[in-house]
This record gives sequence, structure tokens and C-alpha cells, in this order.
Amino acid sequence: MRSALLAALLLIPTLTPAIAADAPDPVADAMHMSGGAVSFLPKPWPMKALVKPGQLTVTVTGEAPPGDFVDPKTGELTGFAHDLFLKLGADLGLPVEFVKLPFVSSLPGLKANRFDLACASAAWTTQRLATDDFTMSSPIALSGLIGLTLKDSGITGWDSTKGRRMGGVQGEIYLQDARKHLPETGTVTEFPGSPELGLALQNKQIDFLVTNSTIIRFILANAPNAAELRVIGPPLEIYPGGLCINSREGDLVKAVNALLGNYRADGTLKAIFAKYGVPTSIVDQLKEIGY
Repeated sequence: MRSALLAALLLIPTLTPAIAADAPDPVADAMHMSGGAVSFLPKPWPMKALVKPGQLTVTVTGEAPPGDFVDPKTGELTGFAHDLFLKLGADLGLPVEFVKLPFVSSLPGLKANRFDLACASAAWTTQRLATDDFTMSSPIALSGLIGLTLKDSGITGWDSTKGRRMGGVQGEIYLQDARKHLPETGTVTEFPGSPELGLALQNKQIDFLVTNSTIIRFILANAPNAAELRVIGPPLEIYPGGLCINSREGDLVKAVNALLGNYRADGTLKAIFAKYGVPTSIVDQLKEIGY
């Protein structure tokens, strides 16, 4: 019997090419019913090197809508990144402590072992992917580097920003990259967060601002004078964006990447974005780069 089974197994490679490429595949059909999400994952996850044992410590700015911001009605922290961090904590079996800091202090805080997680969809860059200071997660969305101006500024595109005053958020890659792409702009002013950046544009302290497309979409959806604003495009850069993880915490890196894979597959990530008016296409587009 063993000889017959072995002979049958050895024949499989020779028979495989004879199966039509478009033949029904009941196994693939059955697997598709799961949505591609992995059901067997440890809970709680074994974590050996958290900053505070038994707790997930996360830094947010509280000034990066719609990622993380303070709801003016309730005074409570909210946003898609806030919800995503809470979801990760729940699936890891860990309570989440949020620490509010300016973005410019977040990544040094990870390096100094003050936090386990940071960043609301931080852009992948060569420097960030190569650094030992922290680890980038797999991406949760794609975003573009675009601009925003008042229609009466006279700016109609990137080619008309020469000599004009540019603003951005301190420490953000969007401002750094815009400087490289637009070397002939006038003065450049850095602001601590997106609310201050938007206010500076409204008060005409700057002629245009640069940031990611998700934040600009949020501004357009909430500004009372949205009709007076003009988007500047096309994108100077398009980035995959992920979370920043304490590089000492290999267990957390593996767990977060596994869970993010599930959230992309089962619709959790889309639902979190949609709650805050963010188009779910920014998740769908990740398939174009293999996620």
C-alpha cells in the first residue's frame, strides 16, 4: 500500500501541467470564504520587552486629524490612528496608554525606549526603513504629498509656488521632501501640528501648505470656507504609510504585522478609515504594491 501511495505522489508533478489554468479550484474557493484573514493567532500574545509590562504605551500628537485629534465636543482623544491602536491593544490582550507629544518628539521617544508604538500612518522612507532607532510596520495606506492654498493667492500649481511662503508640520517628511522638490520657494515656516498649519494658511501667514493627502481631505471636509481653498497637485511623492514600533520589541513587530495583515484582509482597516471619512481606496491601492 505504501508503494502504491508513493507512486501516486511521485506522479503528481507530471500530472499538474495537464490541469487547465482556468479549471475550478474548490480548495481556493473554500479558502476564499475566510476572506484571507488568519483565524489562529495567539491571545494574549507573548510579549517580552514592553516598556511597561502588561501595557501598550503609545505616543500620539493629538493634533493630526483625522489620524489622532481631540474631539472639541467631548475633549476626548479620537481619530483613525487612535481607534487602530485600541484595536491592536484589544487583540494583543493589552490595555493602551496614550501619551500626547509633538510629532517631532515621537520618534526620538521610541529610540529612548519610552514608547512601544507611535505614528499615525508614518510614510515609509529610505532613512526610516534603514534606521535602528525604530521599526516600520507593514503599510496601512497610501498617501500623497500635495499642497493647499487660498484661491486668491494666485497659486494654481507647483510651478507658481516660486518665491512664495510655504508651511508644514515640524519634523514631518512631507515638508522635508517638499523642500527638495521646490527649492525656489520663499520662506519656509514649521508648525507644531496640523491645526496651527491650517490656521496659518487661513490667516495668510503662509501662501500655501504641504502635507499628506489624508489631512488635506480632512481640512476640505471641515473648513467653513472650503470653497475658497485650492488643492495643489499632482502629488510630489506617493508613500506607503505604517506604524513605528520600538525596535527592541521583536515580538511586538511580528504581532502588529500579523494583525495588520488580518485588518487589511477582513475589512477592519477600511471600516476604521471610513468612520472618519477617509476613502477606503487608500487601503485597496496597497494591493498594487503587494499588500
